[in-house]
Amino acid sequence: MMNQSWMGSDFSNTIWPKADDLIDQYRHTLLATETHNGHKLYVIEAVPNETAPVVWGREVVKIRDDHLLMEHAFYDQANVLVKKLVTTEVKMLGGKMIAARERMQRVDKPDEWTEIITREARFGITLPANTFTLSNLRNPRE
Repeated sequence: MMNQSWMGSDFSNTIWPKADDLIDQYRHTLLATETHNGHKLYVIEAVPNETAPVVWGREVVKIRDDHLLMEHAFYDQANVLVKKLVTTEVKMLGGKMIAARERMQRVDKPDEWTEIITREARFGITLPANTFTLSNLRNPRE
């Protein structure tokens, strides 16, 4: 079920819970450094620990020197590239540089992809204390 498409897109549920898993469940190796648009990119291979409850055989990320994820490649257990997330546009939004356009594409479907476009971002906003209570999530109030 975790490998199934997320809401009909090229993303899957195995992508979303990865933020902490990629740090805690994998061994990391710096494969290379590259330069792209005046920024240094760190190419990092992440191989899961033997006991890690993860789907992917390995992952390779390219992280820009300002901490933006520029590319994230997902390989299966046979070391075959399955899908890749690529940041295609970086913009200043909400006073920060962010990945404004990201494309997820499966290798076996080169003419199909899913893009996420961020047009606006706000940081440091104050939310009412009850915003994420179970009561408010079940019955939202304005």
